[in-house]
Amino acid sequence: MKSLNALLLCLILICPVASGCSGEAAPQVPSSAEIVASLKANLQLVVDTGEGGSGLDILRTEFEELKTQAPDKAQAIENDFQALLNTSKSENRKSLATKIIGALQ
Repeated sequence: MKSLNALLLCLILICPVASGCSGEAAPQVPSSAEIVASLKANLQLVVDTGEGGSGLDILRTEFEELKTQAPDKAQAIENDFQALLNTSKSENRKSLATKIIGALQ
């Protein structure tokens, strides 16, 4: 009987920890200022390198986050951002990225 009680006590103590009730804080959603800063930094990489294609995937993700956190800023750059994603010329990407960075100031 004592071993049964000990087993039940162990289960009662282990189950909450095993199921994720560790009391840790939920992950924080980045603020619009953090998203803008990250987007500008990644756009600067485009300005420096002219990179396109799948290299712009992170920008797509950040733009989607910006649309939820700061829709007014996202709307202000949306046309240039779409042009950036669709252009095939490196120099055009650099120019558009510079323009978008200026608009995010």
